[in-house]
Amino acid sequence: MCLVGAWCPPVLAQARPTPDFSMQVSPTRLVVPAGAASVTQRFRVSNRGAAPFKVTVARADFTMDLSGMMNFSARTPFAAASWVSVEPARFTMAPGTTRQVTVRVAVPHDPEPGDHHLAVLFRVPAGRNAQNIRINRVIAAPVFITVPGTVDRTAGIAGLDAPGFVTRGPVPITTKISDLGTVHRDFRGPQRLRVNVGGDAVDFPDFTVLRGATRQVTTQWNPPLMCVCHATVSVPAPAGVNRTATVRIIVFPLDLLALLASLIVVALTTGWFVRRRYRAKVLAAAAALQKTQEGHHD
Repeated sequence: MCLVGAWCPPVLAQARPTPDFSMQVSPTRLVVPAGAASVTQRFRVSNRGAAPFKVTVARADFTMDLSGMMNFSARTPFAAASWVSVEPARFTMAPGTTRQVTVRVAVPHDPEPGDHHLAVLFRVPAGRNAQNIRINRVIAAPVFITVPGTVDRTAGIAGLDAPGFVTRGPVPITTKISDLGTVHRDFRGPQRLRVNVGGDAVDFPDFTVLRGATRQVTTQWNPPLMCVCHATVSVPAPAGVNRTATVRIIVFPLDLLALLASLIVVALTTGWFVRRRYRAKVLAAAAALQKTQEGHHD
């Protein structure tokens, strides 16, 4: 305990304990540029935990659902898992160490132009927690391989949704973006998708749309107290003509209006009672004065 006015030793921040398991893979994805029949890329796998673990590296074809979740399947459009080899495929990571995994891409003869993709899976055998439940641990890093040919980056807006009437924010705004071209579309960083609404430009979270796929993303908008606002999403098109979608959002504070109406009713009721009491006092005073005057006449 430290008394007021006395010297107290500084309180040292306690370091967070190192978890037993912590694996990091960098980069989080690979993009293989067009024009190379064969190319070599590398991932870095790091053990940031306190315990060693064994890693198995595999390849898998995948699709992506509306939320961006990977779904692994042997039969997917634009599959490229058979184009890639990884080395080493198995290794053990001691705590605090980093290991490189080499990814070699060999594009087959005469493939379809445009994007092909796969995922490199870094698996750690399932361990058990305090409840003796086995937990699978996998990091999936997507790899995009572009085959030379006509590149079409067209994307379309498959939907824009927001509540038509709200009393206050935040207001969820959801859009669906479809890739209609031959390569994936990144909406990240400076190319991040935005919605213009009520004079604000609100960012959607970073996302990627696979070739031939559709993604759904949601953002939150903090509206003014009242407005009839229009939310517009715009996607640049290759020809220079933007694709847009717009929805209307009415913001009106019904709860505040109800509170204001209640206050007005209370004020009117109070005024009525005050006037009634005042009138009663005036009438009583007049009656008393009249009675006094009649007494004088008698």
